[in-house]
Amino acid sequence: MDERELAELRREYAAEGLCEEDLPGDPLAMFRRWMHDAVTAGLHEPNAMVVATVSASGAPASRMVLLKGLDEGGFCFYTNYRSRKGAELAARPQCALLFPWHPLQRQVRIEGTATRMTPEENQAYFDTRPRGSRIGAWASARTRETKLKTVTAKTATIDRRK
Repeated sequence: MDERELAELRREYAAEGLCEEDLPGDPLAMFRRWMHDAVTAGLHEPNAMVVATVSASGAPASRMVLLKGLDEGGFCFYTNYRSRKGAELAARPQCALLFPWHPLQRQVRIEGTATRMTPEENQAYFDTRPRGSRIGAWASARTRETKLKTVTAKTATIDRRK
């Protein structure tokens, strides 16, 4: 595919823009509303998000993870502490999340700090996994599941493409 063909992939977004006066005072309330819209619209894995981290040397990295919880403390996802993502978050806990809801012409960007959950919270999540998944995790140190919570309530920004 050449540059012209790539440029022609651009689409105009016809939906109305986002007016600041239409936003609730609580960014989490807006996120919950938009997540509901994404689920209702039948988007494939509306809880899929990009998590971006930075290595100790300053190199950025991003990958897809699934949102597994949301409360006043932040957005929850699971990762292996020994994975690249886990190691980067341990060294530099600042991270960013992105929910790219293209069919709705929306995206949500979140910036914050990841923190580890308690061993009890980790175990509670682990216990919800299917039996085969738990056996695989027990058999491999690489797949130990742990929970990180991104504290973002005051730094969440919500964008709507225009």
